[in-house]
Amino acid sequence: MSPLADRLEQAGAEAAARADHWEILAVERDDTVVEVGSGVPDLVRSAHETALCLRVHRHGRVGTATTTRLDDVHGLVGEAVRNAAHGPPASRDPVVGRTAAPEAAPEAATVPAADQGTRSVRLLAERLGALQRSSGLTVHGTVTRTEQAVHRAAPDGRTTTSDRFFHIAALAEGSAVQLPWTGWTRTPELPAALSAWLEAAAGWDGLPAADAPSGAHDVLLAPSAVHTLLTPLVTALNGTAVTAGRSFVAGRLGEPFLHPSIGLRDHPSEPAAPDEEGTGGLAWPGSDDDGVPCVPLTLVERGVPVRAYHSVRTAAACGTAPTGHGFRGNALRRTVLKPATPVLNGATLSAGPADAGSFDDLLAGVREGVLVESLMGGHQRAGLSPVVEGRLRLGFLIRDGRVAGILRQRPIALDLREVLGRRFRAVSDRRWAVSRIWSGRMPFVLAGGT
Repeated sequence: MSPLADRLEQAGAEAAARADHWEILAVERDDTVVEVGSGVPDLVRSAHETALCLRVHRHGRVGTATTTRLDDVHGLVGEAVRNAAHGPPASRDPVVGRTAAPEAAPEAATVPAADQGTRSVRLLAERLGALQRSSGLTVHGTVTRTEQAVHRAAPDGRTTTSDRFFHIAALAEGSAVQLPWTGWTRTPELPAALSAWLEAAAGWDGLPAADAPSGAHDVLLAPSAVHTLLTPLVTALNGTAVTAGRSFVAGRLGEPFLHPSIGLRDHPSEPAAPDEEGTGGLAWPGSDDDGVPCVPLTLVERGVPVRAYHSVRTAAACGTAPTGHGFRGNALRRTVLKPATPVLNGATLSAGPADAGSFDDLLAGVREGVLVESLMGGHQRAGLSPVVEGRLRLGFLIRDGRVAGILRQRPIALDLREVLGRRFRAVSDRRWAVSRIWSGRMPFVLAGGT
């Protein structure tokens, strides 16, 4: 029996003797990180983390405790029991105990040796560094290979799910352009669309500085800017914002809000058909950290917000059912020392087939406009207002379907009801992951002038 399995058994036995019901969430994680400086993989470091969260029901109340010390099971159980004396009322039907049985069975022991894991993360780091040679931009960043196992234990059984994936955080910079990117991939491959985008942007590095058109003009948003634009809506549909009265759509579910072509859905990637963006096959958890099964959820359908996403706690506060989005940390990287809050898994923005085209087609259709690559400070009022206000971090002037200059930094305000509403024209058929928290992919979005 492994040390963790032994501790789970000990904690369960002691909790059963001192509480009416118990549930354990344990996370084992190994990270291997390679830093890339000026296109060269450099420092390699590794870290291992194991943490336990115990939840007990005692005398009709709930108590929780967390620890990273596997040698102090007695202290963990004692703290949970003490916390239950002043905890919230316990539900009559414990969620984790009810849903533990359908959870995926433990995976076979196919974990590669440590040196093989280091080789794979270094290979991806080398491919990231190779972008410097192909694009001419200086590339810095980190590549992290994570191997994670999530264990659940309750009186009716124990389950284990595990996964391996890579996280990339990179910055490609030239004399006048800085292109940040963060994303996820299941295999040591860079997104093809991202590589093509960096090489295209590198060709614009020597263009002159320019101001945005003063009159009506089109706006073409890159995936990073689309993510910033969507953040207010994603936050407003979060159960935490709904319960706190900080959501501008909570009272308008079912009402038209965006263009009828627009959809936003939280769903898994297809593991059988990995996409060119590198996110195909990222793990979709069987259940969230409250024990609720994770199923695909449509947030916006044909331009209409239809559902918020909830943890057990926020769902109870709203008098609705949980949606399987209660995670400690996020769905990809569990952090048991954090409380379970609503977090998306893999949200993807989409539009109807008639409103999709290639990036080149979108660019060619702009007579006069701007291409916004990224914004700074656009998340400050997320959930409170559909208007994103910040500063232009990087943008380009477009004339007659060609990039003609680099925009000077300036304040900018974008109303998602306008950009994804009456001004919406099209999305690109290429997309990639841009969020640090969830693995969903964002496309380019083209909005017409006013």
